[in-house]
Amino acid sequence: ITGADGSYRFRTIMPVPYPGRTPHIHVKVLAFEQRLTTQFYIEGHAQNERDWLYGRMSRAEQRAVGMRFAAGKAGPEAKVDIVL
Repeated sequence: ITGADGSYRFRTIMPVPYPGRTPHIHVKVLAFEQRLTTQFYIEGHAQNERDWLYGRMSRAEQRAVGMRFAAGKAGPEAKVDIVL
């Protein structure tokens, strides 16, 4: 659910690697009766370049789906912008 200004928040666990994939978070956005499905990755994670999907993206695409975590009040936080 978004705010009147389009802002949104969600809480999840920090992703960890699993066999064959770098850590990432799956996201689905429904807007204007269209669905966007994507994944966000931890920027600079050592396994990113070995991930089959991440490795197929251009550097610009990788930057667009990268999360930079920083210390927050309740633990690590990342800000990502979803542009439709």
